[in-house]
Amino acid sequence: MRCHWLFLGAVLLLGAIDVTSSYNVWKLARANGNFAFRLYREVIQGAAGENVFFSPFSISTALSMTYAGARGETACEMCQVLGFCRFCRGRFKVHAIFKATLGSLNSPQARYKLALANGVFVNTRFSMFPTFTQLLASYYSAGFKSLEFDNDAQRSADYINQWVEQRTNNKIKKLVTAAVVRYCPLVLVNAIYFKGDWTRRFKEAVSTPFHVSSTNTISVKMMSQTARFGYAVNRRLRCKILELPYDGHRVSMYILLPMATEGLASLESKLTFSAVTSALAKLRRRRLSVGIPKFEIDKKINVIPILRSMGIKLAFNIAADFGRINSRRPLFVKDVIHKAFINVNETGTEAAAATAVIFWDSVPMPVRAQFLADHPFLFLIRDRKTGSILFLGRYVK
Repeated sequence: MRCHWLFLGAVLLLGAIDVTSSYNVWKLARANGNFAFRLYREVIQGAAGENVFFSPFSISTALSMTYAGARGETACEMCQVLGFCRFCRGRFKVHAIFKATLGSLNSPQARYKLALANGVFVNTRFSMFPTFTQLLASYYSAGFKSLEFDNDAQRSADYINQWVEQRTNNKIKKLVTAAVVRYCPLVLVNAIYFKGDWTRRFKEAVSTPFHVSSTNTISVKMMSQTARFGYAVNRRLRCKILELPYDGHRVSMYILLPMATEGLASLESKLTFSAVTSALAKLRRRRLSVGIPKFEIDKKINVIPILRSMGIKLAFNIAADFGRINSRRPLFVKDVIHKAFINVNETGTEAAAATAVIFWDSVPMPVRAQFLADHPFLFLIRDRKTGSILFLGRYVK
């Protein structure tokens, strides 16, 4: 099974909107949601016939920490693409709202497990402004670690990878390599992990035909159950929408199933945060016989080419201005690496993702009704309280 995921992918991972949520937190969810669907459209370019999965929230969080160090046109480009400029006046407001959102999402008492962590890994030769480190510690609860990127790149990479593995229940492995981090001054990392049981367990999966296209049918493991679910038929998007809540009813998976077997591309072309949010608001509980595939997706994405096409350009070359991190030598972003994993089975869902932003400096260094999902569909997982899209993907085979 090949995958095409975006932590908002062919199957989308999102959460329902709680009207009691802070208006500012909701505005950030909207900015992140708009960014998520723009990112999704870029990711699926050239990925026809593949599953997709990624975490837009992980990427947004890592880039927001990066944005905290940017100035001038570099900051403006990032602000525009990430969607912050539309709702925020004052850069600290963005970070304050991220703090509120992260605090709400990290809920140890919930019946499901949803945890986010941020790490800052610094070359021992590199120093940062106290204002930058204080901002990341205060607003993103980031932990800091000095590493020997110059003299022991392998051990440094191993340390970062172990940190990520511990915070994703060993689902995200080998996020970075020694070659990627060697001689770099700074690495910013976000990790997200989710594990939730369905409110009602599915019956054991059985082999069932799945129509990849009108002329191609394969056999997949399809799990089923009959119960009351949130459901709607949306004429604007031309799809059926199913809500599968997790225990605790705060986080749900939403499946967007095109009306036609080959209607996925048409559905993807209409995806916006506004359209999806409006569609989800019209769900009504109905008794349904539901069948969905049991599947697992593991995906890695090089994010920089995608971000460039979206409009972030200065951050990735020597003209970048990250003077809020350190003004003594020019910094730019060399790599943005994202890995995501999801497993959907009869019991529930386990999903994880991590994003690493690797900086470089100018010091010369070596180079390096019956709802039967029997044809391609979109899915997302989102947090109900904040409205944040946590994962997004598509399942095609």
